[in-house]
Amino acid sequence: MKICIVSLNSCVMRKQKLEQYALFFRANNHIMVDNVDEADCCLVWTCGFRSDFRDACLLALDAVLAKCPGETIISGCLPDICPELLPRTPRSRIVAWRDDAEVLEGLFGQDAALDSFSPIFAEPRKCEDTAAFRKLHPGADVTFHDQFIKLVISEGCLFDCTYCSEKLAFPPFRSFPLDGLLSAAKDMMEQTGVYDLILMADSLGQYGLDIGETFPGLLNALCALDARVGIALNNLNPANFAAQIDDMSELIRQGRLRHLNLPIQSASDRILKLMNRAYNQRDLHLIYERLASLGFTAHDTHLIAGFPGETAEDFQKSIDFILCHRPRYVLLSQYMESQAAPSARLGNKVDASTVRSRLQAAEAAFAKAGIICNCDDSELSRQRLVTLFLNKS
Repeated sequence: MKICIVSLNSCVMRKQKLEQYALFFRANNHIMVDNVDEADCCLVWTCGFRSDFRDACLLALDAVLAKCPGETIISGCLPDICPELLPRTPRSRIVAWRDDAEVLEGLFGQDAALDSFSPIFAEPRKCEDTAAFRKLHPGADVTFHDQFIKLVISEGCLFDCTYCSEKLAFPPFRSFPLDGLLSAAKDMMEQTGVYDLILMADSLGQYGLDIGETFPGLLNALCALDARVGIALNNLNPANFAAQIDDMSELIRQGRLRHLNLPIQSASDRILKLMNRAYNQRDLHLIYERLASLGFTAHDTHLIAGFPGETAEDFQKSIDFILCHRPRYVLLSQYMESQAAPSARLGNKVDASTVRSRLQAAEAAFAKAGIICNCDDSELSRQRLVTLFLNKS
């Protein structure tokens, strides 16, 4: 059978899963093709990162369904996040991420099982400088992460944030084996001559909790591979940073930490409690004061605007916190509600016009302070949507 995998994912971590699918299909004697209209079956990985990405993904999905002459398998995040929005046709099949092995093996698995292929994913650096690369290659899908070797260390999440629609789709949490990660990192560094890594996961700081390892232990083991190793950390929950602050500080003192992404989501204690985030504003101040005391400025963060019950005062606390601690970049997203997430049951919803005005106010304040802000409908966001989704529709 000719199979086409259509990647509509915005996050790097899902590349690990799509590579595993491709290996599985080939091992079962199927032929991988690049064009939808040549395929007997298309597998589409959908994205529910935030509302603008979700909506663009749904448009691209409609285009794939129209082009694919055979069956289309709709997989990824949206089957659990917003099943009510997915198209249902005689030639489409919706497969939840948690059910992928059972369904795909039943349809395609004659000789090999999906789990027989390693989940460890390492990808070489695409460019040394993202901005310079984009000038030479307009329309290329490159982000900050592409300046590093990417290493996915786990999947799933043990936190219970009330707003998290992505966790609805995640399979059970699992850390990938330490020896496999070290081997993949070492091989990639030796092949490319690049020694800067970015570690990626759905919940980075929880690595090892299920296999008797620790996240600081992984960091130390990676650094021990070579004196030139530098590490960037993507999506590290502030609660994990706070619990491991001395280990993180030592990494900075050694000059090993290249970049740090700490998604705070809010700086209002009241909203953080409603979100079920495992830290408060005082914890956040202590973290950023430690970073400042070490002279470390290579950090960015995420914020959510319009969480149920959020007042103008709550959101202003988030703006003031950002202006105080000055991350280089803020990913600012409007609250996206999934009916299956606990936050959907909260009252005092914030209306769309108020959310838009908060996004605009924050974007203007951050721009005035020289902080890059990527929010819904911003130019940065529109460019990425065109590259990821609209070019495929």
